[in-house]
Amino acid sequence: MRCAVIGAGVLGASVAARLAGAGQQVTLLEADQPGRATSRWSFAWLNSNDKKPRPYHDLNQAGLRAWAELAPDLDGAAWYRPVGHVELATSGEARAELAARVRRLASWGYPARLIDASEALELEPSLLLEPSPGLARVSAETPDAIAWFPDEGYVLTGPLIERLVARAVSHGAEVLTGERGRVTGLAARPGAAPLVRTAAGAVLAADDVICCAGRWVPGLAALAGAPGQVPLLPWETPGATAPGLVVQVGPVSPAGPARLVHVPGISLRPHPGGLLHLEAPDAAVDLHTPQAELSRWAAELLSRARRAVRGLDDARVVAYQVCVRPMPADGQSIVGRLPGAPGVYVAVTHSGVTLAAHLATLITADLTSAAPVAELASYRPDRFLAKPPG
Repeated sequence: MRCAVIGAGVLGASVAARLAGAGQQVTLLEADQPGRATSRWSFAWLNSNDKKPRPYHDLNQAGLRAWAELAPDLDGAAWYRPVGHVELATSGEARAELAARVRRLASWGYPARLIDASEALELEPSLLLEPSPGLARVSAETPDAIAWFPDEGYVLTGPLIERLVARAVSHGAEVLTGERGRVTGLAARPGAAPLVRTAAGAVLAADDVICCAGRWVPGLAALAGAPGQVPLLPWETPGATAPGLVVQVGPVSPAGPARLVHVPGISLRPHPGGLLHLEAPDAAVDLHTPQAELSRWAAELLSRARRAVRGLDDARVVAYQVCVRPMPADGQSIVGRLPGAPGVYVAVTHSGVTLAAHLATLITADLTSAAPVAELASYRPDRFLAKPPG
């Protein structure tokens, strides 16, 4: 079967590697270089920490297992970081939410428990748990304020995608990048194979075209004659919430954090090159935010990180980027054949890093077996089709 996979982020690379490994004839198309778009800047947090409803939680938990199973066969030492995650809450409302979430997750069989300040410091000695100006702290008197999620972690998307693409190529896949890989046309033809046109002028026929290009998938669906079938949260307009600010700071001393850490106002994880990767839920930026405002926010995130963990005395902002997260309108993954576009398959999700390895297995089974994969039933794009009255 001829498969054209559009998009070489973590999801597209995973799908290409899995399809090629299953004996399919795969062409992977990428307008830039593999892993250079959203995946490059992703927080890459492997988790099913607050994914609801229960089936979506289970899907994400299966994603965690899939990476753990794949790591030994894909040089996991270079990219797989199952270091665990420490989360702190401060306000009474936040502590109640954290405790309730831990109870719910534990009841679902997900490793999660509340810990005290002493254990938190044993797990992550870099934490600053004493009161600090501008950032409330927890103490031994608030034992319900800290949670530990031992099975969570993160991946280094660059070396991971490099290995996934290499695996696909080792199984015969062809990789087209730049103008040769930038898709400018996608024609779905009833009774015939869909055609993919590239900016270089080439036309490729494929039995199935799998669109894994993140925020660009709705545009690909429109090219295929199915506009509106892949609704994502707006990302181009001023005030859109899909874009988020990513900040990298360093150097980080050996006293810096070794695990994922979430505290009120800042999320952080180690990053290659002696850096930290920072994000903040309230960093209100979009694709129109002026550089001066982005720079101010980047400095603010570094300031918050210094109040949260040790090891940043000599750190400065090294890089920052507004990253557009592909966010389905209903919060759930969109995976399946595109109604009204024969031979076109879409896969887009906000939990792309956590889900990529598992979704790649499901998508491959969905495309190569006679029966639809039941685990994907809730995520088909046809759920967005207008329902008749009554």
